[in-house]
Amino acid sequence: MRHYALAVAGIVALIGCDPKEAPKAGGGAPAGGAPEAREPAKAAAPKHPWGSFKKGSFARMKSVTEMDLAGTRNRTEMTLTYTLKDLTADEAIVETEMVMANVPPQKSEMKMPLKAPDGKAAGDAPKSKSGTEEIDVAGKKMKCAWTETETDAGGTKTLTKVYTNEDVPGFTVKTVSKSPTMTSTMDVVEFGSK
Repeated sequence: MRHYALAVAGIVALIGCDPKEAPKAGGGAPAGGAPEAREPAKAAAPKHPWGSFKKGSFARMKSVTEMDLAGTRNRTEMTLTYTLKDLTADEAIVETEMVMANVPPQKSEMKMPLKAPDGKAAGDAPKSKSGTEEIDVAGKKMKCAWTETETDAGGTKTLTKVYTNEDVPGFTVKTVSKSPTMTSTMDVVEFGSK
């Protein structure tokens, strides 16, 4: 669920300015010189990370977490496969399968509303940076949007960078989180859209 939340946070951060707000050629004022009256711009709702795909679409991610606890390094690897099981007018049902060494595979389902709930005011969100970058996604070079956010929990700062591409089911193609004692990466290693 954390990865979905990161994806949604990344998508929200990527909403650009409404093109209707761009100034018109000639300065945007009519011949009389008075500024034009404009209707307030409405922000476009972000696309749902599963809403434009069909049942059976999936993204398989490899997760590697390295922790340093009291001088002991611990490395954990797992594979997470997210599969769109159903899509209705109101929600997407996504199955998550987790595979890790020495642990039986675990499956769970999550229902995600297609309409985002009313969230906190923008001022309450952590400050973030964003941009675009071409990265390798499952063996293909893809131009991805990224959002980098720093959080502080109990004095421990964590820097998280999330890469997204709307051609990949779930949108999230890579996440990198770093704190003084932990580094965690998740990369899409395979995906299929229907």
